[in-house]
Amino acid sequence: MVEDHGLDACVPDPVLRRILLSRGVHDPQDLDPSLEHLLHFKQLQDITKASETIAEAVINKEHIRVMGDYDVDGMTGTALGVLCLKAFGLENVSFQVPSRYDNGYGLSVPMVEKAASDGVQLIVTVDNGISCHEAVARARDLGLKVVITDHHEPSATLPDAIAVVDPKRHDCRFPSKNLCGVGVLFYVLIATRSELIARGYFKDRSSAPAMGQFLDLVAIGTVGDVVPFDANNRRLVKAGLKRMHEMSTQLGVRALSEVARVNLANITTSNIAFDLCPRLNAAGRIRLNDNPSVQCLLSSDGTEAMNLAQRLDMINRRRGDYERVYLAEAREDAQSAVRSSSLVVYRPHWLSGVAGLIASRLKDSYGVPCFVFAGESEEITGSARSVQGFPLAQVLSEMAEDAPGLLIRYGGHAMAAGATIQRERIEEFRTLFDAKAAALLSQCGGEAPIETDGALPGTHVNLDFARALEYFGPWGQGYPEPTFDGSFMIRDIKLLGNRNLRMTLVGPDFSVTAIRFRATAAEKALLAGMQVNVVYSLCVDRYYKNERLEAVIKAIEPV
Repeated sequence: MVEDHGLDACVPDPVLRRILLSRGVHDPQDLDPSLEHLLHFKQLQDITKASETIAEAVINKEHIRVMGDYDVDGMTGTALGVLCLKAFGLENVSFQVPSRYDNGYGLSVPMVEKAASDGVQLIVTVDNGISCHEAVARARDLGLKVVITDHHEPSATLPDAIAVVDPKRHDCRFPSKNLCGVGVLFYVLIATRSELIARGYFKDRSSAPAMGQFLDLVAIGTVGDVVPFDANNRRLVKAGLKRMHEMSTQLGVRALSEVARVNLANITTSNIAFDLCPRLNAAGRIRLNDNPSVQCLLSSDGTEAMNLAQRLDMINRRRGDYERVYLAEAREDAQSAVRSSSLVVYRPHWLSGVAGLIASRLKDSYGVPCFVFAGESEEITGSARSVQGFPLAQVLSEMAEDAPGLLIRYGGHAMAAGATIQRERIEEFRTLFDAKAAALLSQCGGEAPIETDGALPGTHVNLDFARALEYFGPWGQGYPEPTFDGSFMIRDIKLLGNRNLRMTLVGPDFSVTAIRFRATAAEKALLAGMQVNVVYSLCVDRYYKNERLEAVIKAIEPV
C-alpha cells in the first residue's frame, strides 16, 4: 500500500487514506471544504475587464441582458446572473434562454438584434459565447457591449468581445480548468462585487450582498453539467449542499425539491443529478413557448414557485412518455440493424431534445456507440453516446476529413457528442460511423471491467465509515464515489414497485441491507439463497428518522 504522510494526521484510517490517494488527493488542504481555500478570481484571464464593465453598467443603471443556455448549467447560470445583478441594486435586468428548436445553441445574430431593439446596452453570456464570433461582431456593429463567460473549448481566435472569461483559454492561468458555466459567472460576479466595493458603490446601501446566497444554484449547475469534481468544484458543491441542508436556498429550488419528494435537509449530489436536474432539463427537451425552469429558479413568491415546480414535474413526466415511446421504436430499429459495431437510428417524428437520452439507453443495452437522429427538415440533428475506447469527438473530426460536407456541424466530448447532417445522407453517415467503430473497438479486447476500491473489511461496514465517506465527498465526475466488491449470499429479496430490488447480502463476516435501483430482467430473477458477486457503495439512509446503513448495488450477477 502506498502511504502519504501528508494525509496521516487528518485521515488516520488506512482504508480511507487509500481511497483518497487513488483519487489523486495528497494535500490535506484539498480535503478542507471551507470556502477560504477557494481559488481566487484574479488568475482568470480578462476577469478585470469583465468586472469593470459590469460594475460600470450597474453604477450607470444600464440595461443588462443575461444570455444563457437551455441545459441545467446554462439555466442555473442565467438565474444566478439575474438574481445577483438585482441584489447589486440593478433594476433593469433581463434574460434570454434560447430554444433548442427555434434558436439553437448559443448567442445568435437574431438574439443580438432583439436585444438591441429592446434597449439592451450590455450582454453577459453564461455557458456559451466562446464560439459565437458572428453574433458578437453584430453586437459591436449595433453598439452593444458583450462580456462572454463560458467554459467550453475555444477555437484559434476569440470573439471580439470586451472580455472573454473562460478558464480553458490557452492564456488563462487559473489553476482549475473544470469550472462549469455557472461557476465561471459566479467568479465574474464575485470580482464585480469586489470592484463595486472598491468604487464605494455600496456606501449608500446597507451592505454588499453576500455571494454565498447563490451557492445552491452553483452546486446544481456543477452537478448537472457533470464536470470533474476537483478540489475547487467540491468546495463549491459542498457549500451549496450546506445551504440546502440549512433550508437557505432559492424558493424555486425548495419548491422543486418538494415536488420531487427530496428532503432538502438531507439532499445529496445524487438527488440533484437524478431528481432535480431531469425536471429542470425537461423544459429544454420538448417544444415549449416559454422556459418555466428559469422562471422557477427566479421566483420570489412561494406559491408561484410551487406552481412552476409542479408544471416542471408534469413536463418531465411528458418527457418520460416521449422517451418510452421513442425507446421502444428505437429498439425495433435496432433489431433490424445488420451492423453490430455501432447503432445509428433515425425517425422524423422524434424530438431532438430526447435523442441523447435514447442514445444513452441504447448504448447501455447494446454496448456499442449509438447515434440517434431526429427531425423532419432537410437537416437533421443527432446525439451520440459512446463506450470505452471510442472517442466520439475524435471520430467525428476524422469523419469530417474523410467525407467533406457530410457533417454540417458537430462537436462534443469523448463519451457524448452531437452532429447535424443532411437527411438524405443518413445511410452514408451510418456506413462510415460503423466502419470507424469496427476498426477501433476491435482493438479494445471486449467489454471493459468494472473498477472498484476492492473488498471492504467487515470492520468497515458500519454507519461510522459510511458517514466518513460522506464527509470526504461530494463524489462525482473525476472524483468517483468509492465502490467495493465481494461475494455474498442473498438471504432475502423482494421487488419494490416493479423496478427496484431490496435484499439482505450476507458475507463471510458481515451482512448488510442493500438496494438495486432499476433492476434488469435478469436481476429480478435472482432468488434468496443464491450466491452472487456484487459491486456496491455504502451510504447513510435517512429516509426514516433514524439513520441506517445501506449498500447501493451498482452491479450484481450470480456466481
